[in-house]
Amino acid sequence: MKIFALMFVTAVAAFVIPVQAIVNGRLGQSVQNPFLAAVISFLGGTIVLTIALVIWSRGLPTVPSETSIPWYLYTGGLLGAVYVTTVLCVVPTLGTANVIAAAIVGQLLMSLFIDQLGLLGVSQEPISLMKVCGAVLLIVGALLIQRG
Repeated sequence: MKIFALMFVTAVAAFVIPVQAIVNGRLGQSVQNPFLAAVISFLGGTIVLTIALVIWSRGLPTVPSETSIPWYLYTGGLLGAVYVTTVLCVVPTLGTANVIAAAIVGQLLMSLFIDQLGLLGVSQEPISLMKVCGAVLLIVGALLIQRG
């Protein structure tokens, strides 16, 4: 039951993703520069997260000085910048549904690859026939959305 509830909350939180894609795509068109649009988008998020950090942490927390933190854990912002900039560039041409369908397929395939190899510190979860069937159905669904 807990897993279902967490998946439901995640699905509801993901409702903002197509809205974000549209807003960022239109912002990119308005400012006529995808990189400026991405900076504006990330600046808004940075301001909100900084306020939340100060409120819920009761002040500014200290950053750990440990060098044992793997380098790749610091790449989240870079990876987010690649995704957001790509999406805001392609939404005006492909449309929101096509972009989100392609993004979901890409996310799922990469997730299966990461789980299969146990990369980035996650537990190793072998790819099963059921997972392959699910991935194929998702790809077919994305193609149907694109052609529909």
